[in-house]
Amino acid sequence: MATVTYYRSDFLTGYTIDTSNTALIEKLEANNYTTNYAKAEAESYTAGGQNFKGNTSAAADKPLSETFSANFTVEQAKVLLPYITKLDPQRGEKLIKAYVDGYIKSGKETFALAAMRSAPEYNEMFEGIQRTDGSLRMTEAQYLQNKEAVIVHFNEFNLGGYAKENIDTVFPKLLANNVSPDEMRQRLSAVQQTIDAVPEEQKSQILGQYQEYYSNELGEFVEPKASTLVALAIDPEVNAQILNRRLNVAQISATFERVTGEDIDFDSVQRLIGSGITAQRAAGEFETAAARAITASRLARRFNRPDETYSALEFAEFGAAPDTDFMDQVGSLSAQAESVSAAATGARQNREGQVTGLTEQ
Repeated sequence: MATVTYYRSDFLTGYTIDTSNTALIEKLEANNYTTNYAKAEAESYTAGGQNFKGNTSAAADKPLSETFSANFTVEQAKVLLPYITKLDPQRGEKLIKAYVDGYIKSGKETFALAAMRSAPEYNEMFEGIQRTDGSLRMTEAQYLQNKEAVIVHFNEFNLGGYAKENIDTVFPKLLANNVSPDEMRQRLSAVQQTIDAVPEEQKSQILGQYQEYYSNELGEFVEPKASTLVALAIDPEVNAQILNRRLNVAQISATFERVTGEDIDFDSVQRLIGSGITAQRAAGEFETAAARAITASRLARRFNRPDETYSALEFAEFGAAPDTDFMDQVGSLSAQAESVSAAATGARQNREGQVTGLTEQ
């Protein structure tokens, strides 16, 4: 099995993954990971990097006017703390604001950090980072780095939906029990190996029993996979989540974001599920929707329709529950494209490139 290691300025240990896992590789590269260790190490000495030391202790205690301008801004704070808004933008923005307010009031970096750590969003975003005596187990950058590492490892074992739904609960428990991301990966690997060692006939029987149970309980067809067995093995609460359909929502959401590169909210996922999309069909449906959105957007640009933009979500929802207005809009694009490419007679266009009729050549 060929492997490759990806590094980033804030994580020089790197992730070693199977080269066949193209989905995970694309995700890492989209998040600025590189196989070039020297490049990552060089960047690690800049703000947000693993080796970044920040201001010296003496500089940290200097008044704001001696280190930054009196008009210290949110943008400047984000340069100093680029990781704060990374995994949780909404709460991260509030923490950045608390940091800025503390910096402006005190003129000291230490007080700015104290102000940020006393904000109510801090314990929500960094649950488990503080020991009972108030000291930190690690820095905020290390916390988010380790949390992201756990998410990556879950994705390695096809548990992206589980991670999306449970990471905020699971990660603090790992911290409290001193379980590192690498140890978590070893546990997942051990469970996967145990399941792989089960004879196929016996495994099929087990999956069949779960399929029958969940389908009867939910009143709809459910097809558990081997990854479902891994999730059930590491977290007994997964059973309740499946029955509450939460894991199905999370799995479809994760699949949509991975396949299309677009974000999707809970209500949109619920609409898709309500119209018949299942976790088993999701990837294929979303690939088709994304391809159609790209084609429609390209045609809209070609025919100078700047107000028309298309998303994979629109086509996914349209495929599940057709909408007349949307169908007419897309249909007019198709008709215009056919008109342009039709005929030996050729097409007449105005200066804006819109087709106005056919002319003989």
